Amino acid sequence: MDIEHSSPEEKTTIEPYDEIYIEIFSLDQDEVNFLNRRQGVTNTAGPEGFSLIAHRVDEFGRINLPVIGKIKLSGYTLEEASDLLETELAGYLNSPSVKLNFVNKNIAVMGYVARPGRYYYSTDKISIFQALSMAGDIQEFGNRKNVCVIRNVEDKITKHYINLTNEELFTSPYYYLRSNDIVYVEPLKRRWWGLDTFPYALVLSSITTFILVLDYVDR
Repeated sequence: MDIEHSSPEEKTTIEPYDEIYIEIFSLDQDEVNFLNRRQGVTNTAGPEGFSLIAHRVDEFGRINLPVIGKIKLSGYTLEEASDLLETELAGYLNSPSVKLNFVNKNIAVMGYVARPGRYYYSTDKISIFQALSMAGDIQEFGNRKNVCVIRNVEDKITKHYINLTNEELFTSPYYYLRSNDIVYVEPLKRRWWGLDTFPYALVLSSITTFILVLDYVDR
């Protein structure tokens, strides 16, 4: 039987310190379209390369464009920000069209996963399951019922534990992660006792040897 859940509809908006890639099209010649930062940049592989062509949103939620100056974009979705910039650019370019994308959004996945590390994404949203799949999924002794999500909310660090096996997760505000979230997969209790690395062979061999010695002594 198929079960449907309504995931939380939370619009992704531009926030201070985001990095935004802005691509501007117009009927002007390329040399006149002075706002495209991609010109002259050939290697954009990796976070450092993307930062070269991105606009960083300052602490007040603004970006700084040549000639136009500072424009506040925080609080707007990418579509809303595109419309705003097109209106602002209409006085400088012929029929401007603006395309925006997030760059260098990232989450960190730690603990009992196959490949712990920091992972970058450019989509508006990323779910907890997508993040874990990027890290190679939870290992055998990882606790799927007590995964910790660490999040910075209004300059306060929050910790929230989620159960990946509980269907209530699909309606949780932690189903979709935010940029700079940290996901930590705790070990199962039996891992704390070291049962996955317990030297069973050595113990059994020692017991067998002890029994043989006792048998020999009795004789």
